[in-house]
Amino acid sequence: MEEGNSIIYGLEHQTRALSPQYGESDAIRFLIGTQSLKPNTNQVHVVELEEDTGALHTKVFKHDIGEIWHLRCSPHDAATLITTHNSYDLDTCQCTMGVSIFRLPSIEVIPKDLDDLSAMQNRNAEDMELLKTITPEKPEEEIRCAEWHPTDANRIGIVLDNYVSIRDSSTGEQVASVAPEGRTRLKFTGGKWSPQGHSQFTVLQDTHIKCFDTRTDCSKPAWNIESAHRQLARDIDFNPNRQFHLASAGDDAALNIWDYRHGKEPIFSRTDHSHWVWTVRYNTYHEQLLLTGSSDARALLTAAASICDVDDDGKRLSQVLEDGVLQSYEQHEDSVYCAEWSAAEPWTFASLSYDARLVLSRVPRHFKYKILL
Repeated sequence: MEEGNSIIYGLEHQTRALSPQYGESDAIRFLIGTQSLKPNTNQVHVVELEEDTGALHTKVFKHDIGEIWHLRCSPHDAATLITTHNSYDLDTCQCTMGVSIFRLPSIEVIPKDLDDLSAMQNRNAEDMELLKTITPEKPEEEIRCAEWHPTDANRIGIVLDNYVSIRDSSTGEQVASVAPEGRTRLKFTGGKWSPQGHSQFTVLQDTHIKCFDTRTDCSKPAWNIESAHRQLARDIDFNPNRQFHLASAGDDAALNIWDYRHGKEPIFSRTDHSHWVWTVRYNTYHEQLLLTGSSDARALLTAAASICDVDDDGKRLSQVLEDGVLQSYEQHEDSVYCAEWSAAEPWTFASLSYDARLVLSRVPRHFKYKILL
């Protein structure tokens, strides 16, 4: 990929679900889920970037079970993924949400020779192996997302409107649940496992962030951040290098970073977007780099160096980069619902918008050198 240039991959149907292939450490791969209302037309696209040439290679798989609202690859197995989907039943004229676990027949994307290339170019969408489908107890319940447990391959957390269901991924049985007490049952908008406290699941509840220990009484939070955003909180991500830090994004157009031990005020806050912020992601290796995607049709690369006091060698990272937006990526024409870093290469990331456009980009070289040198 040329310095400063992004690569655009267009899909046929609208999109709002994206995941890096977490279990893959060598190839730069992302998985995209489509959101078509037409029956039997939805797909999962596997997109691989050839780093040396900048070429894109793709494979397409059928997802006939319905439109994909959320997708997450397994951190335990590169060939396994989970989708949160909505399907329309022609007999009952009702929409029902569910969570399905699939296995790809192969993770190979780049053809090995010309014969393989020819065969792949002439191939229709392939089938994935359906391992398990989990549906809510009440058909009308909405599912926000489903997240793999970071260390236990047999556990997934499913976020519904008013509770979190912890399921055994092999049997589909519920093993624990989170249902906050209180008369005002504010709806959940998302959630994620804590990478440090592996029994802890953190949810977004209206404007608040609350974390529950799934081993204990799950009606009271282990910790919480009240009014983390002035409007609806949309997404969170945990700092992979600092135990108590997390970033949040919301409808107030804000990116906030918190030390959840002292959750009264954010330790870092920016309002660089002009509309709702749907997604926020820490760089896995360089915690001062964050991605955000917004309904203003932009993805932003932001530096939060001032709160990254020192690196392992005692060097002040706050003197390396200035806080604020490093680069704005404006190749999208609709809401950017997802932005994700590559699981295999720390300087490459992808952003996905509702107009069926995936944009692959790299951290500008001069910022990369400032961090490394």
